Amino acid sequence: MIITRTPFRIPLGGGSTDLRAYYEKHGGFIFSVTVNLYMYVGINRPPIDDLIRLKYHDNETVASPHELKNRLAKAALLRTGFDRMIEISSKADVPNGTGLGSSGTYLVGLLNALHSLKGENISRRQLAEEAYEITSELGLPDGMQDPYAVSFGNFSAFTIGVDGKVVVENVDVSRKTQECFEKQTLFFYTGVTRSSEELLREQQQKIKRGEKKALELKHQIKEIGQKIHNAFKTNNLDTFGHLMDEHWNFKKSMSNKMSNSAFDEVYKKAKKAGALGGKILGAGGGGFFLMYAMEGSEDKVRKVFEKYKMREVPIRVDSGGTQILVNRPRFNNTI
Repeated sequence: MIITRTPFRIPLGGGSTDLRAYYEKHGGFIFSVTVNLYMYVGINRPPIDDLIRLKYHDNETVASPHELKNRLAKAALLRTGFDRMIEISSKADVPNGTGLGSSGTYLVGLLNALHSLKGENISRRQLAEEAYEITSELGLPDGMQDPYAVSFGNFSAFTIGVDGKVVVENVDVSRKTQECFEKQTLFFYTGVTRSSEELLREQQQKIKRGEKKALELKHQIKEIGQKIHNAFKTNNLDTFGHLMDEHWNFKKSMSNKMSNSAFDEVYKKAKKAGALGGKILGAGGGGFFLMYAMEGSEDKVRKVFEKYKMREVPIRVDSGGTQILVNRPRFNNTI
């Protein structure tokens, strides 16, 4: 049995500049943090038969990985060479479609487990690169952020060159700044899930067509991300809050599917209650609200979201990235 635990990530700045259509011409920048919400992937090799069993929100039992409907699991098995006698299960602290990068988190956790089962000790960079290669080969519009953020963990910045090479910075955030972030950053579940694929494809197409407004927005979002990165390094989280507000207004102008009148109303009232800024995570339209409150106004902001039946989910920074919790293979595993 192999069990991996992979943290979900929260994008703090530069979101969507990691999309291929953008970074190949302009370079990208992402600043993110992983938190104590996790995806667990378990792998076993039952000796009773040669079937492949996959358990997630659906159950599949097949004779060959080529028969799997789950594209990510199919690609991961083929990439690592497992074609029989394997059982894979996954559980997560949050549902799919909430803006936390579930697909990338699952894929990194699965690849980590499969390589471990083979007795291979691969680096965090190799995991991230392999996961991104798979999503690209599958034609998914996902950016680079998810596999890199959850592989490395903690506060991390990723500078993406036009050649696709990624410079990883493990950002040195002071203990005081991290404590302020954990105390004053509030996280609320809207109760709405949605697929990010359509919204991401829409953004990619606008960039490919060279739409001036779309490109200008991406440039501004990248610049804001770099400023947020600097705010954390210089212990100035109030600046982070104000910049998130600026980012959210830019983000909403990218698509009318980013928000709706109800979410806009909640956001406006939260700001009146003392939030400096915030956003809906991921591609927008649902999932989680991230808000940064002025010191002392946290409870007032909480009450706004309580009135709209949006549940708070307490978060803490996870510093470990993807981890192997259990490594007890039934027998020596070659494929």
